[in-house]
Formats: sequence, C-alpha cells, structure tokens
Amino acid sequence: MIPFRFSLACVLAAAVGACHGDAVTSSPVPSLASIHFVHAVPDTARMDFRVVDMVSQAGLFGAQFRDITRFYVAIEAGTRRLRVFYDTTDVVIAQTVFSDTQYTYVQDQSYTFIEAGFARTGSTPSRAAWIVSDNAADPGAGNVGFRVIHAGAGLPNMDVFLIRHQADTLALPAPRATNVAYGAVGTYIAVPVDTQTQTLRVVFTATGTTTPIVANVALPAGTAGTPTTNPIAGATVPGSVMSAVFVPRSVAGSKAPAGFTTPSAVILVDKRPPDTAP
Repeated sequence: MIPFRFSLACVLAAAVGACHGDAVTSSPVPSLASIHFVHAVPDTARMDFRVVDMVSQAGLFGAQFRDITRFYVAIEAGTRRLRVFYDTTDVVIAQTVFSDTQYTYVQDQSYTFIEAGFARTGSTPSRAAWIVSDNAADPGAGNVGFRVIHAGAGLPNMDVFLIRHQADTLALPAPRATNVAYGAVGTYIAVPVDTQTQTLRVVFTATGTTTPIVANVALPAGTAGTPTTNPIAGATVPGSVMSAVFVPRSVAGSKAPAGFTTPSAVILVDKRPPDTAP
C-alpha cells in the first residue's frame, strides 16, 4: 500500500499547484452601450428581442404589445445583430424572424430599439425596426427632461401638451410640440419638476385641435433620494429625463392584448437623476 499512498500524495500536490498558478486573474471589462426595447406592433403576438451575433444579456423576452424595458439594459458596444422572433413553444413558428437588424452601438452611448408598424400583410404602415439615438443631456437644476416619439401606427399627426393635473384638459396650455408625424422623434425639452400635489401628464390630440383627447398619460412620479438610498427617476425628481412613446390601440381580433382599446404612451427613463447615496 505504500506505493499507492505515495502516488496519491503526488497527484494532490500537482492539483494544488495547478490551481494556484497565478495570484490574480484579470477578466477583461467589456465595452458597453445602453439600450431600451419597445414592442409597439399592435396586431401581433408576444415576441423576443435578442442579440444573435454573440452571447449577450441584452434583450426583451416574452414581450406583448406595449411591453418595454423602462430603464436601460447594457449591450456590448460594436456592430451587433438583433433579431426579433415570435415567442412561442411551436418550434417552427419560433424560428420565424420578425425583423433582422445590424447596427453599430458606440461605447457609453444610449439607444432605443422600437419594433413598430403593423404585422398583417397589406396593413400600412408595415412593420419596421427603428433604432433611435438618445444620449439625453442634463435638464438643469430643478428640471426634468422630456421628449415624444410617435410610434402610433395608423394614427394621424399629433399635437403634444404637458399638463399638471388630469382635469387640466378642460383648458389646455400651448402645445409643447405640433404636427408630430408617425416615426418622428422629438427633441428633449426641460420643464420644472412636479410638486407633491401635481402629476405631470402628456396629452395627445390630432394636430390643430384640443378635443377629443386621444391620450392622457401620467409620467411616473419617481422617488427622491436619501443619504442611504439613490433616487428613482420621475417627474418629481430633478435631473430625470423621460421619453413618451406614443402607441396605438390593439387591433381588434389580433393576438395583441384586447384590453388596449385606446391609444396611449409608454414611458422610458433616458437619464437617471444624480446619486445621493455612496
């Protein structure tokens, strides 16, 4: 038994040596950009948005119409190929490519990927993938930033208003943007933050009109930061910047959620307020 015990000791010694060849192993830090995903197709089923040219955590999965990533997710910088598939257990249908897009994402820059338009053959506008460059600037002291993207397939040009109370639609202020067409991406504007008795809302009407109200959507209020907790972006938190993506109602009889019976907007956070906690 002595030779066996000697051999086992040698094997264990070799294994220990192999595990500790280097004191420190440095893993490369990937170059990253940031991205939102928006499902704005009103006549189709759940979809998966995924990077296909490399292993990546970026994506939106099992997404129904109006699902979004409100806050940015990281995407590896460089030329990335994104495909959108139907989310289904049917193997054949799951392999159907809804859209296939290649785009170069720049390190430390931010983007919004929107799947918009109609999926049904013959419907106008037909589906398309949009990639929008964001990179929102600081809105300034005491302000929040805001812009609109018109992804409301089948809807006319819009005038856009900001109000502080839901009932303010009885006497709308001057529009913040006019004649906004489908596919248009607005510029960011700065507006004062809400007080605790206000609720900043975005209102859409057909261009040149104030009635009827097509959509009246509250922006998230957010949460102020403390010395131990960082703030959550919203209309009451200075330094926040948001986009309202205008979307249509679901097409009746389609696989989109039947409950979306009127146009609306989904809200994205394009810039977080400064941290308050270590």
